[in-house]
Amino acid sequence: MNAKAILWPQGRYNPGGITQVFYGYKEDFLSFPVLGDPETATMLESLVSYATAIIMKPTKQLFQLYCTVEQGEIKSTMVGPRDGKGYENMLEISFPGSEAEFLGFKAAAANRELIFFVKEKNSKVRVLGNLEDPAFFEADDSTSGKAIADGRTSKLTFKASGATPAPIYTPALTSLLAPAA
Repeated sequence: MNAKAILWPQGRYNPGGITQVFYGYKEDFLSFPVLGDPETATMLESLVSYATAIIMKPTKQLFQLYCTVEQGEIKSTMVGPRDGKGYENMLEISFPGSEAEFLGFKAAAANRELIFFVKEKNSKVRVLGNLEDPAFFEADDSTSGKAIADGRTSKLTFKASGATPAPIYTPALTSLLAPAA
């Protein structure tokens, strides 16, 4: 792979935050593209971008998971020893209330392999997990609040480990949001 200049254009809009979160169970995916190999790739982007559409099994689709505005994020942390670096990628969301459907999601997801698609405010879609290294429910910090000003909320954290920061998904999400044929 050839080195290249890594620049940032002045004035580019670069908002922080996420706008939408979608999830699916690992077993509902039929095929998943593979990221480029650092030893053979010719473009840096191929190491962290899915350019080919992900396919779900017939009748399966992604589902939206609500996140309170400005209370969610996706983050990547490099971990490991020299010559063995990787990334821990985390998704944190905040959900208001304690509705039965949401509590049921938490119970169902507690020990399940998941894959998330997270739309950032800059319109990039990031993927947390894949078929080899799915995301897992890492933490749940829920409260009823003590006073009306406290708020009733659940902060959920999901984690997936991998060789790269959470990759970017460039195909349209629309094919994953309706049941696959």
